Amino acid sequence: MLFPWNKYEEIKARRSNTLQMFITNICTMKCPGCFARNIAGNDVDVIPVEEYREVISKLLSKGGDKVTLIGGEPTLHPFLKILIDINKFHGLKTTIYTNGGHLALWNDEFLKECFEDVTVRLSLYSRSGPIKSLKSIRKLGMKGLPLEICFMVSADTTAEEVLLTAIEVERDFNCKVFFISSIRELDNLRKEFFDDTPLTMPVMKYKELVHTFLTDYNGDMEIHVSKRGVFESTTSVTEHKCRFANYIIGGKIVQCPYDLVNLKFQDDYEFEKRNCQHNSTCLMSKVIYKRKK
Repeated sequence: MLFPWNKYEEIKARRSNTLQMFITNICTMKCPGCFARNIAGNDVDVIPVEEYREVISKLLSKGGDKVTLIGGEPTLHPFLKILIDINKFHGLKTTIYTNGGHLALWNDEFLKECFEDVTVRLSLYSRSGPIKSLKSIRKLGMKGLPLEICFMVSADTTAEEVLLTAIEVERDFNCKVFFISSIRELDNLRKEFFDDTPLTMPVMKYKELVHTFLTDYNGDMEIHVSKRGVFESTTSVTEHKCRFANYIIGGKIVQCPYDLVNLKFQDDYEFEKRNCQHNSTCLMSKVIYKRKK
């Protein structure tokens, strides 16, 4: 299947020195294949505010300019607004990944105050069809909260499901970014991040699904696609530098998501230095497409 270049142009990815922070191991869902399972441990449920301040101070000293908050479910952190305000005070961009369920319980005023100038990326786990996938978004529809969508493809996902979801979130929730990614099951025998499992869509089927979706989609959202080794950039020069690191409650550091599954902790992290032996563009990165006018 040929890529529909007649419909799309590629947008150069906006790369930032980003620290992904696991701020809680509490979650309201038990999704099979959750890549964060067992990472934080059970000693502390949420990151203390003072520890968070220290981490941010160190991030700034290393030239960091973006923080991604995940968990668990980060909106269950009791001092989430304080953490976000710390980021804002230091001029750091903030992205938060959420399942959206807890946000529906907050009042509109607090949501607006807490998430002003914050990218809220709602993750949809696709195993139960578009109706259940969209349940948490529809609860937020009355809130008027700007959202980006991360659609997690599973082995059972169809291009039709992805398309129906994209149409609804763009039409009804003013969504501007639709990110197609892939469930990675970390409880596999070899403990390898990119091993296919019963939950994982095989890579060539994934490529075909994305191509079919892009061929049928006629909206105006930016479509972000996880590379998975089969999508390459045509506009961005390969960058042999790592701009990503992970911080886990209690001072645990992992530079690359490859190492999360093996809990390969290290003493420190450093941006803009390639630590792995891969010579081509990082498989953890993405490509961005926009439909031509």
